[in-house]
Amino acid sequence: MAGGAFYFYKQKNSKKSASLETVYPTIGNIVQTITATGRLQPIDQVDVGTEVSGTVSKIYADFNQQVEKGQVLLQIDPLKAKARVQQTRAAYRSAENERQYQKRNYERTQELFEKGSVAKVELETAEYRYINAQNSLINSKSNLEQAELDLDNCTIKSPIDGIVLSRAVEAGQTVAASLSAPTLFTLARDLNQMEVKADVDEADIGMVKTGQKVEFSVDAFPNDKFTGEVQEVRLSPNISSNVVTYTVVIKANNPEQKLLPGMTANCNIIVEEALQVLTIPLRALQFKPDENTPGYVPPPGGGEMLHFGGGREGGGRDGGKRGNQSKNRVWVLGTNGSLSVQRVSLGLSDGAKIQVLDGVDAATSIVVGVQITNEKSGQATSSPFMPQRNTKSGGAMKMR
Repeated sequence: MAGGAFYFYKQKNSKKSASLETVYPTIGNIVQTITATGRLQPIDQVDVGTEVSGTVSKIYADFNQQVEKGQVLLQIDPLKAKARVQQTRAAYRSAENERQYQKRNYERTQELFEKGSVAKVELETAEYRYINAQNSLINSKSNLEQAELDLDNCTIKSPIDGIVLSRAVEAGQTVAASLSAPTLFTLARDLNQMEVKADVDEADIGMVKTGQKVEFSVDAFPNDKFTGEVQEVRLSPNISSNVVTYTVVIKANNPEQKLLPGMTANCNIIVEEALQVLTIPLRALQFKPDENTPGYVPPPGGGEMLHFGGGREGGGRDGGKRGNQSKNRVWVLGTNGSLSVQRVSLGLSDGAKIQVLDGVDAATSIVVGVQITNEKSGQATSSPFMPQRNTKSGGAMKMR
């Protein structure tokens, strides 16, 4: 984006000169992003616990091991569970014998009652005992089924096909299942697909939409750029120290499995982009000459003479980082070395450069600053707005 340079030499004892720094508009990409930070984790992650208490007798799976659904991960000592099964089975058989006895007794009493040999109260008593025996049998059967289930639960199996992320127990350790099942293993279904749960500030969340592209990096691979896509914007706010953020779930492919669970992801969510458009540096909008600027001729009355490009005027859309149309003007260096102000219509900005919709083209020489050079020392200082004033000297102009 190099441009011409126009010099202003001061008279008499002054050894300083001023030159204009110019650029030409270039074709480039403007990408507007929102920054956020989050942590990587597998999309499908399962914590495997236990519903029974006991001592870990054998561990069959370890960290980073691939496991299949139904594969045995851990064995809890089953001796107590087996004893419980034997007790409840014996109680069940006893309850079944009691029910059969009370059934036969009730049937005999009913026959005798029909013959008039026993009173009705004896029949009601026999019926009462028979119903209680039936209920006891149901209760005993339920206890037996629970005891058998506890015995089965002493063998911990994988609920999914996946990989072991963590193991929280060692052989010989006692685990206690109380109100909540203790976590023994953490499994991930597939590390080829990861997700980032990023916290986005409330001021930016309105621009985040499902399906937007995301670029992010991790500290472990600072030179690599990873890509993803916004999968979900959760409505529940996170409030910490009066700061409100919202969770944005980002889905990312991980074919090389460089991304590991727990890594911090520094995300740039692409909310809008303009590709292969005409751009100029933002500092071109900040430059303003004065009477000592080379090539500047103050107009009568002290105002600025505006030159309007063809086409629409004031056109840029307001998207948060778009230009303010009341200030959309640049200074242009003409072929004769004179300066003139030109109104432009602006579009998207990325903080360093801005899209030009109308007013200039790729052949327009745009002034972005003034550089003052000390000819004796060879040192130069620059100003993006205007050169230093010196009222003691006049001036002469020279074109390079």
